[in-house]
Amino acid sequence: MAVRYVIASAVLAAGIPPGLAWATPPEGDTVREDLAKGTTEVPVSIMTDGPATLMVQELTISPGASSGWHTHPGAEYSVITEGSVELQTAAACWPVSYGAGQAVLIPAGLPHRVANESAHDARAVVTYTLPVGAPVRGDSPDICSS
Repeated sequence: MAVRYVIASAVLAAGIPPGLAWATPPEGDTVREDLAKGTTEVPVSIMTDGPATLMVQELTISPGASSGWHTHPGAEYSVITEGSVELQTAAACWPVSYGAGQAVLIPAGLPHRVANESAHDARAVVTYTLPVGAPVRGDSPDICSS
């Protein structure tokens, strides 16, 4: 016990945060490739009611294409990596534009539609948090034209 106290005191006196005192450098070849990085204005937390499947996809949306109205049984976290998309949700029927570098959170069960109204491809990296065995998406009626 005294040895730990002495080491901890020496680490703190040296100004090294305790978590880094026993860290080791990486060994061997490891390559990391950032697929997407985006910023959102809303807080993000991932919570599930039980075991979950995490699925990551890269989507390319051609000019004039749309996803059609649909829902997901779990939350969707997207980062726009190229171009721009228009998002409509049942909570806000007017289209909101998101461009490269922006992140979008769509809660589980929220009907929504994503479209590319530009003349260029739009790309996004999308992460779904799904209940185990659940399909990625389900069709939904157009909530906003009613």
